[in-house]
Amino acid sequence: MFVEKSHTPAASGIPIGKSEVNVETNLQYPHTQIFVQYDSFVLEGHTDYIHCIDLGKSSQECVSGSEDGTVRVWDSRKSGNAVHVLEPHKHQIASRPEFGKWIGCVALDSSDEWLVCGGAPNLCVWHLRSLAPSTQFLKPQVTTNVVCFHDDMIISGGSESFINHWSLDGKLQIEVPSSSSSVFCLGINSSSQRILAAGGSSYKIDLCTDFRYKNFSLFFCDT
Repeated sequence: MFVEKSHTPAASGIPIGKSEVNVETNLQYPHTQIFVQYDSFVLEGHTDYIHCIDLGKSSQECVSGSEDGTVRVWDSRKSGNAVHVLEPHKHQIASRPEFGKWIGCVALDSSDEWLVCGGAPNLCVWHLRSLAPSTQFLKPQVTTNVVCFHDDMIISGGSESFINHWSLDGKLQIEVPSSSSSVFCLGINSSSQRILAAGGSSYKIDLCTDFRYKNFSLFFCDT
């Protein structure tokens, strides 16, 4: 999630909730009534606004990254303090003080044991059990806004006009040109026909049916 630096900090807590929805249909009247019972709580601990959130596949973990330079791992089933707090800017493998310490993106892998995060610090993979960084993904002049795991790759976008495909050992495999000078969001569908979509500072949305190159772009044409 991208938040412009000029915005006033809006939120440093994460609302978590679960709901029960009951649907009742009254045959006497042509409408359906929906009653929602919603219980929620807030995860608090960040001291500045939150750029990114990811939920683990088991829905038991929630990971967040903030302008305050921390990545926090929460138990999403209950309120309270973060289970773990990472500060990537304090580790030599990730630190880039010339860019600051803010965290722009976080993502968990399918096992919920590995975390990738970046922003001002270098994009790095962390092992959540040991809380140690294992691999860095180097682009010295690029800050990262969005990242995701996909099969045996990591895909990222940031302050450049490329979508980057990395192997898990940190090697840059493919740079796909983007219509945007900065990439802020990525999306991959889950059907058998895989499509990667990317957007950013341009008015165009890039689509890649073959992840190795951009097939075409979508944009709204006011006629």
